[in-house]
Amino acid sequence: MKRDYLYSFVKIVSKVFSALLFIVLGICIYLFVSLNILSNSYASFFSHTLFQIGSNSMAPTITTNDLILVKITKNVDVDDVITYKDGDILVTHRVISKTGNGFVTKGDANNARDKQIGKDQVVGKVVKILPNMGVWYKVFTTPKIIILVCFTLFMFSLAFSYTGKRILTKSDDFGIYYSGIKIKKGGSSVK
Repeated sequence: MKRDYLYSFVKIVSKVFSALLFIVLGICIYLFVSLNILSNSYASFFSHTLFQIGSNSMAPTITTNDLILVKITKNVDVDDVITYKDGDILVTHRVISKTGNGFVTKGDANNARDKQIGKDQVVGKVVKILPNMGVWYKVFTTPKIIILVCFTLFMFSLAFSYTGKRILTKSDDFGIYYSGIKIKKGGSSVK
């Protein structure tokens, strides 16, 4: 009886590791296609994206190596912290005023305003700041680390999928049938 519970537990763990492996692999493939093949500036997950902050222009609100979750939208108001495209660079600053065809932004730590940006340059609005998580983001978006994580999950899945050998006693009898091998114990058959 105890062995059956252990076997069930091992099967569940194996399925969880397999599911994690496929999810991680799917995300990696999506990121690779989105960023490298389609040449997008960022990858969108359910109309949200993540960015790592590279400067202290928004200090103390957002600092270097913070991770920000940005909701992809053009609907922003004054005092919202937004991310926008300035050529090939992505900038995260606060909207200080609206104009007829765009916005004026400024970093909280900066003395000068930025040049006016158009609504088409806006990527989205910052909805969550994750302090000092940028280091982990960089680690887990490194291709070598992703390959090692996938390999490790695959090996765990393989290790937990091993069912082991069943030990037969002298009183056990077995037969090979069309439906598979059946072990007979005292007149009853067990698969």
